[in-house]
Amino acid sequence: MSAPHLAAFAAGVLSYGLYFHRGEHHLRITLYIQILAATLLSVAVFLQCQSHLDFLTALTQAARTEGIFLAGFYATTFFYRLFLHPLNAFPGPFGCKITSLFLPFIYRHSDGFRQLQALHDQHGPFVRLRPDYLSIAHPKAVNAIYGPGSKCTKAAWYDLTHPMVSLQTLRNKKAHDERRRVWSVAFGDKALRGYEQRLRGYRNELMAHFSAQAAASQPVNVTKWFNLYNFDFMGDLAFGKSFNMLETSQDHWAIQLLKEAMMPLGFAFPTWFFRLLMSLPVVSRDWWRLIDFCAQRMDERMKTPVEIPDITSALVAPLKGQPPTQQQRQMLRGDAQLIVVAGSDTTATTLSAVVYQLAQHPDQVQRLREELAPYMTDPSGEVLHEKIAHLPHLNAIINETLRLHPPVAASLQRKTPPEGITIDGVYIPGNMTVMCPQNVLGRSHDAYERPTEFLPERWYLHPDLVREKTAFAPFSAGPYGCIGKPLALLNVRTTLARLVTTFDFEYAPGEDGIGFEGKAKDSFTMGYGDLEILFRQR
Repeated sequence: MSAPHLAAFAAGVLSYGLYFHRGEHHLRITLYIQILAATLLSVAVFLQCQSHLDFLTALTQAARTEGIFLAGFYATTFFYRLFLHPLNAFPGPFGCKITSLFLPFIYRHSDGFRQLQALHDQHGPFVRLRPDYLSIAHPKAVNAIYGPGSKCTKAAWYDLTHPMVSLQTLRNKKAHDERRRVWSVAFGDKALRGYEQRLRGYRNELMAHFSAQAAASQPVNVTKWFNLYNFDFMGDLAFGKSFNMLETSQDHWAIQLLKEAMMPLGFAFPTWFFRLLMSLPVVSRDWWRLIDFCAQRMDERMKTPVEIPDITSALVAPLKGQPPTQQQRQMLRGDAQLIVVAGSDTTATTLSAVVYQLAQHPDQVQRLREELAPYMTDPSGEVLHEKIAHLPHLNAIINETLRLHPPVAASLQRKTPPEGITIDGVYIPGNMTVMCPQNVLGRSHDAYERPTEFLPERWYLHPDLVREKTAFAPFSAGPYGCIGKPLALLNVRTTLARLVTTFDFEYAPGEDGIGFEGKAKDSFTMGYGDLEILFRQR
């Protein structure tokens, strides 16, 4: 090897050892590629002038030199990850130990929740998914990683849409706490009563469709219709107007874009790869169309006074009528998207999963009706949330559904503090990415007795069936926990109460329920397969 090539190889070794080995670099991926390209062209021009070569020959020699630099870089990277990395003691697929691009191969069918279950069944509670990333399915891990006293912070994954941020993606704890205080106004008791009034109109539309299908003895794809229902409602809370999806019986074009934009999340590409894709106009064009739509709707909403306050009312209150700065506008765009995604997908998933389970367990439906009967006295079939929020069996059915079908199965990544953390005697080094998969924990024998059975009674009559209560965190926990939890539970409780007291229901002819879970896709939030239900008016 010539001296220039040795120097290039050594430079590659040193670049990893002295720079890339430390810190986060995902936000600068396009810069690094630009530097490589500029260096390639500069060396080619230098060789052309210095050695009087034609440009193609000079470019070929420059590319060879740069390739040797990259060989030194990756040789050092792989050597470190295989032999010196602090996570080497943890089991996992060999490919996951050397490259962050092997996990997308495992998740290539967007079924990460299923693949994670298989990996933990094979390797145990600690599985290395990427060189610096652990999945931890240990009941004690949830509190250590997400709990109120945890020193873990949000991992690099939350920079996917940077510089556009939302409450969910803010990584700076101080900035997050300040923004959360603004959001908290939107989920106080007074605000929730206003949302409940708005929700009732959309629920009436949904129940009218179910009634019409029941009268015609036609099945209903509840997976689809709960999605239409919840996106309409959350569109109203975010932008002051519905998407009119219940009326049209189909997805609004922006919601279709949103679903398509979230699909790549199911492959679990590393953050730097997502950032690279976002920099390519041909790939990110639809994503930016969606962002522009949210921005337009948000601008329209800010100019329109509303009689009943919505979530946006609380978010724009700190502006005191003044136009937002560019930074504030970016935040409002991100928050608008967060309202729609977090409030719609997750609640729709839960309602679909509740019906999926109750259709298999009619005894649970009867028990729930008996519990609800004293409160369901209004001829409209509606009931105020405050009257049923405390009912033990209603809440137990919801909890049991969330245990078996968490809306966010395995995507809440955290970064360990510099000093690391210890979970049940196992030390996790500092500055590593960790995650607790709720879908795996929800079916874990270490956390629950008879974990694969639908037993709502475990949550109030038989607490001995719950071995580790802190393992249950479908809304996450601690300072980064889901701020919209009160609204989600209000929606699920009141909709479920109306549903079971209005209709008898069962699987439609030809429906066996297998496809509901069998065709499920994990794209940050869970998307279940179609579920055809036959309703009969009671």
